[in-house]
Amino acid sequence: MKKFLVLVLFAVAGHSLTAQLDETFGLVRKNYYSIVTDPFDTTVYYEQLDSSTIRLGSIDAVFGQVTNLGTPIMGGINLNAGAALNPYNNTYIFQGAQLHSLDLTTGNIVNSVSISNPIQASYFDNFRFNNADTTLYGMARRNTYDPVTQTNAGEIYLAKIDATSGVITQISPNSVAEGYALAGSAIDPHQMVYYFSTGATLMGLDLYSGEIYSNPTILLPAGGTAFDNFAYSCADTTIYGLVRQNFMYEEFDPVLGEWIQVLDSATVRLAKINATTGVVTVISPNSLAFGYSLNGGVTIDPSEMVYYFSTGASLVGVSLITGLPVSNVQYNGQDGQYFDLVRNIDDCKDAQAMRLNNGSLSVNQLGDLAQVELFPNPTDQAVTIRSSGLIQSVRVMDNSGREVSAYFANETNEMKLSVDSLNAGIYWVIVNDAQQMKLCVKD
Repeated sequence: MKKFLVLVLFAVAGHSLTAQLDETFGLVRKNYYSIVTDPFDTTVYYEQLDSSTIRLGSIDAVFGQVTNLGTPIMGGINLNAGAALNPYNNTYIFQGAQLHSLDLTTGNIVNSVSISNPIQASYFDNFRFNNADTTLYGMARRNTYDPVTQTNAGEIYLAKIDATSGVITQISPNSVAEGYALAGSAIDPHQMVYYFSTGATLMGLDLYSGEIYSNPTILLPAGGTAFDNFAYSCADTTIYGLVRQNFMYEEFDPVLGEWIQVLDSATVRLAKINATTGVVTVISPNSLAFGYSLNGGVTIDPSEMVYYFSTGASLVGVSLITGLPVSNVQYNGQDGQYFDLVRNIDDCKDAQAMRLNNGSLSVNQLGDLAQVELFPNPTDQAVTIRSSGLIQSVRVMDNSGREVSAYFANETNEMKLSVDSLNAGIYWVIVNDAQQMKLCVKD
């Protein structure tokens, strides 16, 4: 195992990592314009945006080749809603005027339904597919009017939706926030937590109860202005995203008669966030681009350990290990103006829930147990578990979610766990009934 790790690091350092997405899909979008006559002057004609068409497309990240699938669908895309891939029924799901499910092979519509919430009319935003329980989760968002203050207030609830009927089921008993940032969303299928950003905080919602699991303040590095386009990687159980830094310069405004600050450009770097503490750590040593498209979406290729984002005109692949770009290809062959909402079918496929449905336990209730160490790791004989809190029980599960051993620790702070009888591979060490989970590599 150690030799394997050395080879992987050498390949990245030598830039021999080949970025490739064989199962990556998105929406090819094209705006149509019609020539209309000015009603006040019939000799004048001008272009008017008529409508847009969309269709499913797949992309080759090495050459940027986009392959159109199916026939164009009239209508737009609700980019706030997001998109999802269901690898078990082979569909790509997005929201326009309706919730559409498209066949990944043909691109044809297999289902289109109107969205409805039986509890109260609401939007359904930022949805993601959870491979651990094959469910679409998102945010049921609505505005409420307070007659006393005569103001509108935002409400957000964790919810799930039936892609075949369009019916929303509210999970959160109460509103968890007033609004959200267009930074994306992510699901940790192992801990069964849904994440979104309010801009200032990273909100984690318990998928079982809909209650707040964690809500740390997002702590950006010096110069960072936002943490956007984040996604969860099942390959290393980490949330990755882009840290944006805006550059300003001053120019004299002749109308105002004073010097004003003007946005010059923005640089972005790959980063990761600790979902418990909110600390954002930059990975990229240099800027990756001068901007990115929130519409383009992001996806992670777990086999290549590559994070992909869109600049609007191209797809950029970044190594999760080094933060260096491994590909940057222009979109071509798509017969469209945009390629939006990219998703990789392999990310988190076959993931298993490790945290059980234990009520509304939040990470904030774990106290000192949040500090758990595992060493040596990798190991071929035994691993030591050390915790700043008391260890009461330990379970070991393989990467498919099957329990291979269980122990009672009799409330100690440190214990040694034998792994010599296990086959080489990746295992989960679960402390105190999934209050803490750590990856262990057996040589």
